[in-house]
This record gives sequence, C-alpha cells and structure tokens, in this order.
Amino acid sequence: MMIVDDEVCLIGTANINQRSMDGCRDSEIMMTSFQPKHFATEDSIAHGDIHAFRMHIWASITDQMNDAFRNPSSTNCVNLMNSIADENFKTYMSKKRVNMTSHLLPFPLEFYDGELRPRRGLEDGQLPDTCADAMGKKSTMIPEMFLT
Repeated sequence: MMIVDDEVCLIGTANINQRSMDGCRDSEIMMTSFQPKHFATEDSIAHGDIHAFRMHIWASITDQMNDAFRNPSSTNCVNLMNSIADENFKTYMSKKRVNMTSHLLPFPLEFYDGELRPRRGLEDGQLPDTCADAMGKKSTMIPEMFLT
C-alpha cells in the first residue's frame, strides 16, 4: 500500500516470483484511488477520504490520534513520529515481554561513521524476537543480484 500526499492511494499485490510472473498461475491486482476535487493546493493539504484513511492508519499504528498527524510534512509531526518510534524501540528491546499496542518502529539499520550498520541498541546486531541478523546474510542459493 502506498499513500501519496493524501491525494492518491495504491493498494495491491506485487509478488516478484515465478508463480506470479508466469501469467497463468497466480494473479496480481492493484487498486488506485484518487479524488480530483480533494487535491492539495498551495494553501492547504488534501482533506478528502484518502487523508482520512491515512489518519486512521496512523492512529492504528501509533495507538493514538494527534492533530500533528494532519500535516505529515511538518516538523512537529516528524518529531512526534520519531519520538513514538524511539519509545517503541526501547519497549521492543527490553527484556520484559509486553503486548505492544503501538507498532511504529525505526528501521533496524542506520548510517553512522559513514557506514551502514545495525541500529545502535540491537545486541550483536540481531533482532530480539527472531535473533535474525539485521544486516541479513548472503545466500548460498540466491544470486546476489536478486538480493540488492
């Protein structure tokens, strides 16, 4: 799913595998929605049903409704989302198991010292629930060109 500027919503499947690309086994579908009467202007962001849909999704992911979500490009909204993700990361990394009602997490990789590495805070660079390496591993079965 992709929502662009609260103006366009795309929902569908995009499996890239032999079964899907064969053309006679699985099928893929994509739905696109837009509301020409609710596009953004120089003075206002889009406020149609797609905007409302994004607001609902963000409320579900963050477990909160916040007026800052109305303008996603604002510094206030960006800082709030980063704060929610950072707090959830602390909960996710803690030894205590809890049911999380907010599911926004920061990406498990980050650049520091000019190098892509596992996010600081991951013990041994592994995700705590699966013990999988955040950086992944090279496959002996799949050519590298398919993994980048």
